[in-house]
Amino acid sequence: MQDSAAWRRPERGPKVGHKKSRNGCRKCKGRRVKCDERRPVCGNCNRLNLDCSWPDRSFVSTRSQSPAAPPITGIPRQPQSQPSLISDDSSGSPSLGHSLPTPTSLFGRPSPPSLQFFSSFDNPPYAELPESRERRLLEHRLMHHYTTNMSHLAAQANKEWGELFKQTVPMLALKNDNLLNAVLALSASSLLRIEPGNMELFNARQSYLIWSVRHQRATLDSLTAETADPVCLTSILLLIFSFAVLRERPLEPYTAPLEWLHMGRGAGAVIGMSANTILTSGDVKGSAVRIVIDSYPDFSEDEAYFDPSMRQGLNGILAQELPGSREVRDDETREAYEKTLSYVGSIQKAIDNREAVYALCRRIQAFPIMIPSRFIALVEEQRPRALVVLAHYFAAVAQVRGVWWLGAAEVGWEGTAEREIRAIGKALPLEWMVHMVWPLEMADLR
Repeated sequence: MQDSAAWRRPERGPKVGHKKSRNGCRKCKGRRVKCDERRPVCGNCNRLNLDCSWPDRSFVSTRSQSPAAPPITGIPRQPQSQPSLISDDSSGSPSLGHSLPTPTSLFGRPSPPSLQFFSSFDNPPYAELPESRERRLLEHRLMHHYTTNMSHLAAQANKEWGELFKQTVPMLALKNDNLLNAVLALSASSLLRIEPGNMELFNARQSYLIWSVRHQRATLDSLTAETADPVCLTSILLLIFSFAVLRERPLEPYTAPLEWLHMGRGAGAVIGMSANTILTSGDVKGSAVRIVIDSYPDFSEDEAYFDPSMRQGLNGILAQELPGSREVRDDETREAYEKTLSYVGSIQKAIDNREAVYALCRRIQAFPIMIPSRFIALVEEQRPRALVVLAHYFAAVAQVRGVWWLGAAEVGWEGTAEREIRAIGKALPLEWMVHMVWPLEMADLR
């Protein structure tokens, strides 16, 4: 991972932000980003806590009504029925469906975007999966697929970690709907890789996802030592799910995978809540939370992954200064870049040291949990430096094989990491491409 040499691409892709809305708020126009035109506070200003003001003219919505790209190849487009993993309702408050009372975060109280966990879903048709023989057979198939074909979740780790996903998860799922539905949604997502045109699987996946999040939220409202384990495990499975579906998202024009990043922040907070509940109760022995926390690598006390030595060879990304650049380089921003780069470097070091796949998966999965929230805000602003750092993370992911949810390249499918790196390369200004040589090489895109 040495500093990249200069590289020129033959054709420069379109820059992010060129496709604008005519009736956007003043802040979005000033930042030259696309505004969703929600009034009185647009989505961007709501997320970034900015003062949202509007031009003095009558409002006429010009938002694009074109349907979103189909999430799975071969599945028909279904505009206005496909739930977004993370979004806000028109009031700017997160919600989980019309049947729920006061709009709050998953944790039962208002929270910043980093704690919003699948915050809005459309109900029909995915929330309606009627009881039938077909449904029972489908659920049997999904659970069978999980128990027989998804053992790589444990990735041949130590005995405790292996039993956690092979035995503990199915057992706890029998009594906890949040975990049961997370297992079914994740299993359906795995099967859709094999049957990308199976609409029954796709509809079921969306329903189980919605149900899992709703039950998770309800359980968190009264978290106990008895429910802490299934809540923790549900968070892990939903985080795996959020990465697995990255391969299905449209990438033109490129927007960073914020749903997955915010999901990670939320999952980290929930795991922390579960751990505190277990520790307070004193019933730590044999708990799933203890296994999650104590497993290697240690993310609780050992912060070696933030050591400056981990980003050796990557400091050129931090040193890049461009004429006319308006990037604010305050201490918080610099620390966010430094810590994130160090964490990426620690993943690469683990790869170079031939660490077990299980440990590599934990490092990769923990990325949105461990990095500073400031870095996620920089990614959300489409800062070129932040996108380059994100590309280096996906370059590390591209080197890990044999784990289905990481989305390795297959016949007819470009890998998740490769898709993200290619799209970031097209979105970046040409002068930043000097730092994309290594990610492009790791993704076999040069």
